[in-house]
Amino acid sequence: MVFKHRKVVRKCTQEPPLFVGPMTLHGDGKYATYLNFFSTVNGALNGAGISASEFQPVDNVVTGSDDEQAMVNAAQTAFPSSLQLYCLLHVKDNVRHRLISIGTSTAVRQEILSRLFGCRGVAEASSEVVQDDRTAELLQFVRQQNVDAVDYLQQRVLPKITSNVIKWHESWIGKRQWSNNNYESVNHLLKMEVCQGTKTCATTLYVFISYVTVLVIQ
Repeated sequence: MVFKHRKVVRKCTQEPPLFVGPMTLHGDGKYATYLNFFSTVNGALNGAGISASEFQPVDNVVTGSDDEQAMVNAAQTAFPSSLQLYCLLHVKDNVRHRLISIGTSTAVRQEILSRLFGCRGVAEASSEVVQDDRTAELLQFVRQQNVDAVDYLQQRVLPKITSNVIKWHESWIGKRQWSNNNYESVNHLLKMEVCQGTKTCATTLYVFISYVTVLVIQ
């Protein structure tokens, strides 16, 4: 887990720095593995007697991830009342690959992606009414172009965009489409250290966390 501490600002960027939160090293992506991690986090928050306000969000948890269903299911099991955000960069890539795989022309593919994720797309709707209108226009266009993707969009894509509807009520998410780039950047740094093969896993984590801490202090 990574997060930005909104009460701290870096001088060089005027942006909240990235903090490393609870972390687990795992060798698979199974539901049980993720559930064990999220349950541990939930138990720590509920049973540690923590009084700081930033560590008391259990009744209003918002989790965010890519399209990894096992992780999403585990988070929702551990935090039953939580809301789920999906990384729309991953969703967009998945749609692009799906359209390519079924032979959709480049022009039609780009138009569908624009109607989904563009500045006037479904994902950028300012209200539920606008989102419904844009969704109807999108599906009409897909049908007119004879693209075999209506069921895929209705079952696999649009529900994820709709799940991000919290952005209309929570200002901290911002106007941009939510993504998990913060996690990806931290994950990349960690993998680069491990792939060098010069450090043990424990040493790598120590160096990595120290590196992040230095960035935060600066």
